Amino acid sequence: MLRLWGRKSSSNVQKILWALEEVGEPYEHEIVGGIYGGKDRKEYASKTPTKLVPVLEDGELALWESHSILRYLARKFPESSIGVNNISKEAEISCWIDFNSSAFQPSVIGLFWELVRTPSNERSKENEDKQYKSLISASAIVSQRLENRDYLLDNFTIADIALGTLMYRMRDVAPDLAGTPALTRWYEKLLVRPGYTKFVTTSYEELRAKN
Repeated sequence: MLRLWGRKSSSNVQKILWALEEVGEPYEHEIVGGIYGGKDRKEYASKTPTKLVPVLEDGELALWESHSILRYLARKFPESSIGVNNISKEAEISCWIDFNSSAFQPSVIGLFWELVRTPSNERSKENEDKQYKSLISASAIVSQRLENRDYLLDNFTIADIALGTLMYRMRDVAPDLAGTPALTRWYEKLLVRPGYTKFVTTSYEELRAKN
């Protein structure tokens, strides 16, 4: 049976929980990380060199890095809603996932850290402006892509999971950027998917800094 390690409040773990919901196969979930600790347990630390979450176990195989796990699940379950068995489509998906890693996610999470996870008396207006400026350009690329389509590709894929997971928090920290017609329409499409509302649009109060 598949076994996922990580806390539910981690956006990277949420990506995998959502993907597993799309796959529909049974899995076990071990909560570690953040306020729950456990990342230094030998049982967990031996599975990832970074000691970060998530980790997905499949038999003797232990995978770390959320986007690598998404790719694995898409290939392992080709008949599922996130399945892929076409090399050209897989390459297109990877373009958007890599863009997420290099541009979109760093700016969303950077702004989230500044406005949510950092105590108000320690926040940097300079850093907030820097992250917001980065998010302007990154979100504009996503918005333009979605101008005349429902999903990032011709149908729902793990690319939508990788980027779409961030939209819930982006709508809190940068509602003006997240509120373009294209991104709003995409967000509404994501809300229809049970895995999104079950695992992504959930409280992150445990992450909020205590002022």
